[in-house]
Amino acid sequence: MRIAVCGKGGSGKSMISGALARQLAQRGHQVIAVDADPNPNLGISLGVDRETVETMKPILNALLDAGHTHNDPKPLAEDLLDHYGVDAPEGIRLVATGKIERPSDACLCCGSHNTTRQFFGELADVDRVVVADLEAGLNDLIWAKPGANDVVLAVSEGSEKSVEIARRAVVVAQELGVTRIIGVANRTVDEAGFARVAAALGVAEMFSVPEDRAVEIADQQGVAPMDADPSSPAMVAVSELADLIVKQ
Repeated sequence: MRIAVCGKGGSGKSMISGALARQLAQRGHQVIAVDADPNPNLGISLGVDRETVETMKPILNALLDAGHTHNDPKPLAEDLLDHYGVDAPEGIRLVATGKIERPSDACLCCGSHNTTRQFFGELADVDRVVVADLEAGLNDLIWAKPGANDVVLAVSEGSEKSVEIARRAVVVAQELGVTRIIGVANRTVDEAGFARVAAALGVAEMFSVPEDRAVEIADQQGVAPMDADPSSPAMVAVSELADLIVKQ
């Protein structure tokens, strides 16, 4: 199974992605976590220490440093995962495709999008789950190009801008032929707020993750919410989201 998590910056994509990956791994799934954001934070949400996250090599820069050119055979996604991925809690393998750390003669922006597409499209998803925390906005969703057998999570918090980005993501996913799109209303405080997001997204499956002070505290401390308080309301909700995703 492949899961693409998209939405506006600040909507809680990385928190949802990290907690979801942990929950799926706890259920016995082999999980690959792909951080496609140019400013990667998924590692922290997974529980990887900051020093390890900071030393992760962005794949395109690493290949260029190794002398790789467009004329060379394209490396296999599995080989890149083995070489540049790092281990995360619960046996999860984390790889960063979007991080840009310095200028280059190559187009790093397009290169990072291409790497995301390669990982999302080529990593085998038989007997394992690929969770991709996409770059904020819609570009990475188009580049990753999820298909009919993939799952797209359109994450939104309550602001109008966040809801609109999630709504557009739903439209893009539908045009790409994705048949399972789940709307995630994050940081909900009441039924009215959830209903507003659900009405805007217009998808058959909607899910609510409540406002949770424990998540905010974990973020301030730079630790994974799953490690800070796995029984907090938001983490319990993400556990239920994991069950919803895998039940089909």
